[in-house]
Amino acid sequence: MSELEEVKLPEALSDLLFDRNITQKQRKFILLFVHSEGLKTATQCAIEAGYAAGSAKVRASELQNPDRYPLVARAIDAERRASVERYKCSQERSLSTLARIRDAASAAGNYNAAVAAETRRGQIAGLYVDKKEILTGTIDSMSREEVEKKLQDLKEQYSIETTFEEVKELENKS
Repeated sequence: MSELEEVKLPEALSDLLFDRNITQKQRKFILLFVHSEGLKTATQCAIEAGYAAGSAKVRASELQNPDRYPLVARAIDAERRASVERYKCSQERSLSTLARIRDAASAAGNYNAAVAAETRRGQIAGLYVDKKEILTGTIDSMSREEVEKKLQDLKEQYSIETTFEEVKELENKS
């Protein structure tokens, strides 16, 4: 990355980052380090924050060391906690997000998406119960007598009034 290229920094979520004893380079490192976790190494974050490439690995390690830079280490922890809190999934957040999606979809005439969002809101609120019944066994595994008994039971259970006649098997005429 060239010297003139500006790194876009994420928004600071913790007030501790604005402590007057934290330098601009340290603040930049903290933001890049916390918000690029899993995407960039600490060394890459130190370089992007403005530390020399030759010493960036050492600087990144030192900045995370609470004995060496206690304020920076606390600020990293505070920024992580604030980030977790901001993006934490909660029932209220999910309900409001889905309401916004529903309203936007409805305004755009996308009623399928609006209905889906509203259905999900109802599920989160506990208005819908997803009931599944798993039945084992098939008619193929039943004897003829068992099938006839089951049909009779169903007929009685559901008051099915029907007449039926027995079909005789055809003889093979070859």
